[in-house]
Amino acid sequence: MGFIPELFPERFRHKRWAERWTGSGFLGTLLALALGWSIQPRGMWGLPLLLAATALAVWLSGTAESSLGNKDDHRIVVDEIVGYFWTIAYLPAGGWAVYLAAFALFRAFDTYKIPSRGIQNLPGGWGVMMDDVLSGITANLILHAALALRG
Repeated sequence: MGFIPELFPERFRHKRWAERWTGSGFLGTLLALALGWSIQPRGMWGLPLLLAATALAVWLSGTAESSLGNKDDHRIVVDEIVGYFWTIAYLPAGGWAVYLAAFALFRAFDTYKIPSRGIQNLPGGWGVMMDDVLSGITANLILHAALALRG
């Protein structure tokens, strides 16, 4: 995924931005958006599903991080997928508008690490996953509040 910045014309690329941004988090969340339309964590099995997916993703991302040799390597996108699922957990079926708002909020919180900056320092897969889980939970709470205010 490191080639994504190279697809943009030179005048739209900033050297530091192109070195840092690979697009893999965006694309991983885009995949989660498509999957989230059919896999909606709610009901009696919603929380156990999220916890099991998170546990599996912690193990997978820790293993991948060890194999790739980089802390939170950009090629690991399971964290974006599970984080987005935390974002849409128990949201009422509201059509694409709700899922796109969830996408935008999750990407903003995950990109800027608003509620979760220091948590990435946790070891192994925990550091890879927990910032995304926290970003997803934060976005989820905001979406629930906005939907409640909307009535």
